[in-house]
This record gives sequence, C-alpha cells and structure tokens, in this order.
Amino acid sequence: MGMEDFTASIEVKPAAPAEIFTVRLERPDGSWTFEASSDEYLLYAMIDAGIQTPFICEQGWCLACAAKLVSGKVDDSAALTRYPEDAEAGFLLLCSARPLADLVLYQDIHETRREMTQHRIGRNQLARAYPPGQRAGFRRGRRRLATPKP
Repeated sequence: MGMEDFTASIEVKPAAPAEIFTVRLERPDGSWTFEASSDEYLLYAMIDAGIQTPFICEQGWCLACAAKLVSGKVDDSAALTRYPEDAEAGFLLLCSARPLADLVLYQDIHETRREMTQHRIGRNQLARAYPPGQRAGFRRGRRRLATPKP
C-alpha cells in the first residue's frame, strides 16, 4: 500500500527584530534614563529598570500611569481609550505606549493623571464604562518575560 504525503510547506517570515530606544524620564524628584524595546510597553521597561510608577489597569483605561511626551514618538494604539486630542496635548499612558524613537517623558506621579483627567473632562471624553465587548477583569500583562539582569 502506498502512503501519500499531505504536508504543506509554509514559509514563515521572522518578525522584524525589536529596536532598543533610550528613554529619559523627568520627574520633580529627579531624572532617570533607561532602555525600552519597541515591542515592549513603556510601563514594563520602567519596572525592569527599577523605576516605580503608579499603574492599575494595564490596558490604557484608568489613567493612573499618565505621562507627558516631551520629545520622540510612540505607538499608543493599544490603549482602550485613546483620543487624538490626548496626543495633541502631549499625554500618553505608559501601560499602552511602545517607543518608536528615543524619548523624553515627564511625569509628576501626583499631578499628571489629574491633568489628563481634567483635559478629558474639558472635552467630554472621560470614559465612565468599559468600551463594548471589553471585559472588566482583563489585564494585558507583558508581551515578553523580563530577563533577569546580572
């Protein structure tokens, strides 16, 4: 009896390698410089660098991790609530922004969230419920596991 081979040959293209960017975070109590990969959210790069910052939802919803983009470019398309007016005013959410260039960020952990909230209230854009189809318990989590630094 003959055997037929039904396996298909599929060409899988490797993903483009992630780029590493330098990020400078300025706060009223000091300045930190760390590296962030283009495939990692800024929040997790900060945590890996030992920089403490407030966060709650990890999905671009609660504004706890709000910061201001002083210079550079980010991809913030993963945020559940994202408005062009936020970017125009310089706001971003660290949990859902990935670097596309070297960055300078500003964050006052007591005031930046408040400023972003007021910005959205002034434009009637403060979301009070999850967008349709989003689970309240969902947490994005990390895209990759952190590698311990020696």
